[in-house]
Amino acid sequence: MKSITAGFSRKLLGRGIGGAIAALLLLPLPSLAHHAMGGELPTSPIEGFVSGLAHPVIGLDHLAFVVAVGLLAAVSAWGIVIPMVFVLAAMAGAGLHLTGVTLPAAELVISGSVLGFGVLLALRDRPQSIVITGLAALAGLFHGYAYGEAIFGAGAMPLAAYLAGFTTVQMGIAMAAFFFGRQLKQGSTALFMQRAGLVICGIGAAFLATTLVNTLLPV
Repeated sequence: MKSITAGFSRKLLGRGIGGAIAALLLLPLPSLAHHAMGGELPTSPIEGFVSGLAHPVIGLDHLAFVVAVGLLAAVSAWGIVIPMVFVLAAMAGAGLHLTGVTLPAAELVISGSVLGFGVLLALRDRPQSIVITGLAALAGLFHGYAYGEAIFGAGAMPLAAYLAGFTTVQMGIAMAAFFFGRQLKQGSTALFMQRAGLVICGIGAAFLATTLVNTLLPV
């Protein structure tokens, strides 16, 4: 009886998570830099931390990618190493922006990374963990670079709090997706990952198309 109840609960949870991911497609597409402070730079550590917490959440491209990283980690041999590498790379990417280093075609790479990781989720035969980890690190640099745009010019304390905020929330989201993926039954894991991957592919494709249009036909 307990096994039946547990299986039913997992099924409902899987549908709920899948529905929540699908609902993300209905949200408007944000731009590269997402601000939780109405476009204003944070002036205190609290504002910086709140802005850092919000940035990866209100930015649908970033949110979809972090979820994809966590789910991929759940079905990869290296496990939580993958989101940890991504988060560290994102911090490095933010640091590059803050020191004046320019990463080319950042918007294209970010939207392309969402599409690419959606494809990886949807595949049955995925690359080895070292390849996925390397791709996560590369993408992390560009996602972090975008995070740096929202805090560029802020004071040292708000800046440090911002970095702590976006690092905390990214790791939290990725770990939630990771543990959820690990709790799925063996038979339902492949189907769920495929569906989640297709949804994330849709998000990435929408962002990539928008970015290409804005690049080729600037207003």
